[in-house]
Amino acid sequence: MDIETIMAKARVPQQGRSKASFERMLATAEELMTQRGSDEFTLNEVAKHGKVSIGSIYCRFDSKDDLVHVVQLRVLERVDTDMLAAIAGVQERGGDLIDKVHDLVQSIADVLRRYAEVMRPLMLRASGDPVIASIGKRSYSRTSEAVIDALLTCEREIRHPNPRHAADAGFRIVYAAIARYLGFGSSLDAAGEGDWNQLKNDLGDMLAAYLATAPKGNRQPA
Repeated sequence: MDIETIMAKARVPQQGRSKASFERMLATAEELMTQRGSDEFTLNEVAKHGKVSIGSIYCRFDSKDDLVHVVQLRVLERVDTDMLAAIAGVQERGGDLIDKVHDLVQSIADVLRRYAEVMRPLMLRASGDPVIASIGKRSYSRTSEAVIDALLTCEREIRHPNPRHAADAGFRIVYAAIARYLGFGSSLDAAGEGDWNQLKNDLGDMLAAYLATAPKGNRQPA
């Protein structure tokens, strides 16, 4: 399902008072997810906490799923804005490959942690909701492309014969490690495991070493 279809199903109002009520629905649903760490809330609870009528909710959404999808879009719009701004800041600061890798890892990790409490229940839901999964992949792709482009500004320092592949593979591993720490997945057992700052430093070191080292098959014999 594309973004336009999701928003069309939401029946976004144009009138001032109706728009304010609509925003309260979204803000309340997001707050309930953040507080509970899951999407286990009812539309009646949204109505009560958001001070809107249940009838007005059904005027805008056919189901709770439709409401959650729009909430995710709104959350990831904020995440994407902050993430792309953080990556642009890394580009402006410049530096060699090692400096840039560490700056990128720190910046990406800190943005994800800032939104972790609301992203966590959405990530948990993604395994059983293809719409949530699709929206999440779209957001991840935006970050991935921006990170790869940033790393490729140091392409001459990357020893892999296919620098784009190396940047992509390295970022996927870094993102997975950060996501595991933040509890983005089906299990929360590893969430918060270890020291956060040490994790960022270690990931920066590992990614920099990977990019600066020729693959085994491309090494010159001693």
